[in-house]
Amino acid sequence: MTIFVCTQCGKLMDGFLPKACECGFLVPIINGVHRFTDDIPFSTTDGELKWLGYEQIGESYEPGYLYNKKADTIGSSSNLADFLGENRVVLDIGAGLGPSAISFALAGLNVIAADISQTMLETAVIRAKQHNVTEGQIIFARMNGYNLALADNSVDAVLEVDMLFQVDRPELVMAEILRVLKPDGYFLQYGAWATIPPYTNDEIIINTKYDEAKNDIQDYYDKTLIEAGFKGPLFSTWEQAAECKKNNFELHTTLHDTGCYDAKNLVWTMEMGLHKTKTRASGGKQLIPDEIHESVWAKTHVYAKEKYGNDYENMQRSFNNRSGILVYVKR
Repeated sequence: MTIFVCTQCGKLMDGFLPKACECGFLVPIINGVHRFTDDIPFSTTDGELKWLGYEQIGESYEPGYLYNKKADTIGSSSNLADFLGENRVVLDIGAGLGPSAISFALAGLNVIAADISQTMLETAVIRAKQHNVTEGQIIFARMNGYNLALADNSVDAVLEVDMLFQVDRPELVMAEILRVLKPDGYFLQYGAWATIPPYTNDEIIINTKYDEAKNDIQDYYDKTLIEAGFKGPLFSTWEQAAECKKNNFELHTTLHDTGCYDAKNLVWTMEMGLHKTKTRASGGKQLIPDEIHESVWAKTHVYAKEKYGNDYENMQRSFNNRSGILVYVKR
């Protein structure tokens, strides 16, 4: 199996876990992560390509995992494995803390978990060990999505979850995805959420109250942040990223019970729901200066207590959601 490209000489390297290249170069492995790039994890320089890596965020990106590590129940994406067939290779681009990549590997797929953040990938390595992923089934690869160290037409499927809008030129990353994806390969997204079993009337009332309060508190934080002088993210590419997907792929089918991002009977508190806001654990909000964020969050906390009570962080929401994988083919 030849998938990876030597970052020193450009030749193909043998093995799913790449061996030394003919030129003598061996990909460094740091805490279980294969280092295919030395690019910085967070680039904001004007006149150059920009990306918002999550090196400063780590486990805060997944509050559910952070608060409930003992209940980290990632399952096997057997439906996807059955659909793709044996010995298939899946690239999870922007793999983060690894829930999807681990789920795919548990199903027997060969998985490349790629991300620009060493911190995120190191946590994913730990999670994979905790879930007893078969050795050699998954490779954690520090890569830059603008320049994937992968051969042309080398992977059978690519999963992208909220990664394309973290770069200022999503069309260039999409070009890399198209380059490494086989002609008959699949582009994967999460979606098609189902509520099984349906919520009871009491759950609907509680969840509605929670959602309205959370949105209100979040809106207050965002409004106060603007008033404090923070101008917002360096770039916004949601529309461009969506256009890239629409122009290059069309929906083929939907697979249910993915083994990942299923929230069966999960009890979620307001503290967990606001954790990413409190820790600046998203995109350009990492750039908010400490003094501004601390002041704005302090005001937000007071606002929330006055409106929803001193115990507002213990407000609960339940989930009975099961996710589906949307499978796309090239246009």
